[in-house]
Amino acid sequence: MDIPTGDDRFNVLNHILVPHHELLPVEEEEQALAPWRLLEEQSDGGTRLAKELLPKILITDPAVQAIKEAVEIEDDELPAGWLANRIVRIVRHSRSAGSSTAYRLIVETA
Repeated sequence: MDIPTGDDRFNVLNHILVPHHELLPVEEEEQALAPWRLLEEQSDGGTRLAKELLPKILITDPAVQAIKEAVEIEDDELPAGWLANRIVRIVRHSRSAGSSTAYRLIVETA
């Protein structure tokens, strides 16, 4: 059995049954998650985004790996572990419900 290389590899994000996944830019995290009121007051008077309250998605998930590969092709200067603790936006479309958006926190272990 041949192992696909280069552009011959199957990209799970192109499959018809896989909803649209995109890495949320860090600058947009607070604004995108504002409807869920995930901002917590800290003892020093500041606020922080309580990402740990979001549902999780493993860094080993095929969709996350496809996103990781695409981003690393564009920017090869990224530090190790750059993807952990980032947020993925998942948009599902259906004829009956229209579209729904979900957010998942990328974690290294369950």
